[in-house]
Amino acid sequence: MGAGHDGAARNLAEQLRAAGHHAEVKDFLDSGPLRIGVALRRGYEFELKHVPSAYDATYRLWYRAPWLCPLITWIVTFLTGRRVRRWVEDLAPRVVVSTYPLSTLCLGRLRAKRRLGIPAVNFITDFGVHPLWVHRGIDLNLAVHDLPADIARRRSGRPTIACGPAVSSRFDQGSLSDRIAARSQLGLGPNDKAVLIVAGSWGVGNLEETWRAVAGDGRFVPVVVCGKDERLYRHVVDLASSPAGERPASASRVLGWTDDMPSLMAACDALVENAGGLTSLEAMRAGLPVVSFDPIAGHGKENTAAMDAAGVARLAPDARSLNAALDQLSSPGPVRAAQIAGAARMFAVEPAELVLSAAALEPLGSAARSRRALVGMRVALGAAALSAVGWAGLTTGVAVATEAGAGVAHPAKGSGAVAFVGVRLNEQELDSPAVTNMLASMRLTAVVDRSTAEEDPGAVRDLAGQGVDVANGGLGDSLIGARSETDAPWTRARGDARAGGEISQLIDAPVTVTVPGRRLNAWDLMACRNAHTSLVVPNHILWPDRLDGEALHVVPRKIYLVNGLNATPQQLTSYLQRLEASLSASGLSAAPLATLA
Repeated sequence: MGAGHDGAARNLAEQLRAAGHHAEVKDFLDSGPLRIGVALRRGYEFELKHVPSAYDATYRLWYRAPWLCPLITWIVTFLTGRRVRRWVEDLAPRVVVSTYPLSTLCLGRLRAKRRLGIPAVNFITDFGVHPLWVHRGIDLNLAVHDLPADIARRRSGRPTIACGPAVSSRFDQGSLSDRIAARSQLGLGPNDKAVLIVAGSWGVGNLEETWRAVAGDGRFVPVVVCGKDERLYRHVVDLASSPAGERPASASRVLGWTDDMPSLMAACDALVENAGGLTSLEAMRAGLPVVSFDPIAGHGKENTAAMDAAGVARLAPDARSLNAALDQLSSPGPVRAAQIAGAARMFAVEPAELVLSAAALEPLGSAARSRRALVGMRVALGAAALSAVGWAGLTTGVAVATEAGAGVAHPAKGSGAVAFVGVRLNEQELDSPAVTNMLASMRLTAVVDRSTAEEDPGAVRDLAGQGVDVANGGLGDSLIGARSETDAPWTRARGDARAGGEISQLIDAPVTVTVPGRRLNAWDLMACRNAHTSLVVPNHILWPDRLDGEALHVVPRKIYLVNGLNATPQQLTSYLQRLEASLSASGLSAAPLATLA
């Protein structure tokens, strides 16, 4: 239903193919009898455009009457389950992935009833997690951000990982068109603040009012994309051209359907959208700040509110707030930089890596040896060959295990109103009395790599002498790129784990916790176990050098790592003071990583 689910499936398939695997795309709405999927899609589009209140009521129904969810799950599976199982049998995949809620329900029920013999992964494309987005039969949930991941984990009781959106690499900032050339194509001057206004592929929502609000302010040049709705396109063109328009026709750029969104994003200074869909995620990958305005019914309201709460987009309640937000976000400054940085952090992991890792959740069956995979627009089936699956299970696959707490330290039961905080330090910060005093007074863990400790062992000994808990940050040279990326993972794991013993000897104090500065793998679990140290995986990484002005939200029983490697001592001290204030405001205190179980 819409380009968001389709786009996520296509992008997952592209990632899998780029990694050398076979991937197929199937449309879940083709799995029902009597072209019921076509009718469902048309009815959904009609409701969104013409009776949004009815759609909103239907969307909210499942929150008010969750006992109806098993019924709709049974109906969906009854109508579609046979065709979906036939797709699986014909293509013999290693794993099946859903990018659409109804297919998630079908796969979850088939899995729970043991009628699907391969792992099922639910890729949640939205920030809002509707009750129909999850099912307890699913093996693994993937979410675009920590916020929806927490909701999905609570509702489903299943392992859930925040892996980031599945967005095409065409939107990487390094892949975008030249900004000057892109602006020239739109006829934009060097001082024009161009605002890209979108309403999805269907042109749903009150695009006219959004255009009026932006154009009427006088400070911005609206670039309006009307999607596939030709009537909407002609209407907006007429508005922009009429003498009664708030701005002359030359000030607005009105487009219909386009497949060159990367160029438009390169040319513009901010994006205004109304649904929290794929276009907003593409903008975040492109480094374009996002403002949500006048969201559409149902999922639009939920998505945009969640994006605002996550700090990756701004939700403007009225035209005045919209233009105030655009004024801040369309010009260089700390507010714009903080929002762009917060959104960029979502793209740390390619979702396809975790799709492959999920294939290692079960032993290989005879059907899986065909090395084929099926990735669906709403049912995505992705797979790898036997060797690739085994490798994924030992490397990226460990994320599944660590998310469930296997082999890593975790908060002990009854740990109370505390957040567990470590701070990764560089040499300058080690020598800063202001930093070390903050670490001691707040009871934070100092995470120090071996290279840093060898440069100034006296500073680390003094830190331990102040009663500060010291953790092993690994060898250290891998953090700054001196080590070869081709080093065997087991070699890196052993070296990083053993660094803890060497740091312990340098400072003459026990080091019982290891926090490697990279993505973990199964060899890290084994190496730390052999080194008799606890492996810590933070729930959130905080960046003092990137988050100036951004609000800190700290919750109990979570593990936080403040990465100060690229910060100055002054930046880190200021950030720790803000963190201390946030902890106090939340009624929490900090606890060192050594107190994890």
